[in-house]
Amino acid sequence: MDNIWSLFVGYLQTVLFVLAHMYGGNISLAIITLSFMVRLALLPLTLRLARRSQQLQMRLKEIQPELERLKKHYRNNPEKLSQKTMELYKKHEVRLLDGTGFIGNLLQLPIFAGLFAAINQGVGNGGRFLWITDISQPNILLALIIAILTFVSSALSPNMQQQGRNLSIILPVIITLFFVWRLSAGLGLYWAASSLVGVLQTAMLRRKPYRE
Repeated sequence: MDNIWSLFVGYLQTVLFVLAHMYGGNISLAIITLSFMVRLALLPLTLRLARRSQQLQMRLKEIQPELERLKKHYRNNPEKLSQKTMELYKKHEVRLLDGTGFIGNLLQLPIFAGLFAAINQGVGNGGRFLWITDISQPNILLALIIAILTFVSSALSPNMQQQGRNLSIILPVIITLFFVWRLSAGLGLYWAASSLVGVLQTAMLRRKPYRE
């Protein structure tokens, strides 16, 4: 298993060096390009999953009046309310926890982990990009930019429910900032480029919402 992982990290380093050579040795642009390439490859899948999420929100909105009636009718019987609610969800093919929303991120995880290992092995040491003097070190401004992109993507989401909306927007920003500010700027550049694609994708979905 260690050999497979080492081969993967080595392959990722080779890809980065090839891309960097195309940019005159700029490893930062290579990392950004890699991020765009991964997101582009995953775009059909992520759009499909996003449409499924929109479909779920539409179905929930359609059955909301019936859900309210169930809550009133069984307000003194939580067990019966839960049973009837699940029956209603099943009838309308509503699956609240199917896990599809995490698939895109999970598919990117090996690339992100491999990039983390590559940077730890010296890829990008001393590399500069814009205001960043060394992409192997954390950069708080870059972390803030990533947090802002996360905020914009969450705020623009067409699937955001009004109930708990503020928490659904702020919580991802806090979690993102907590993790990113300690990461190397190289990983931050990858994350920022991926987040930018996410914002564009969200804007596109908002402009053309799902229609059954």
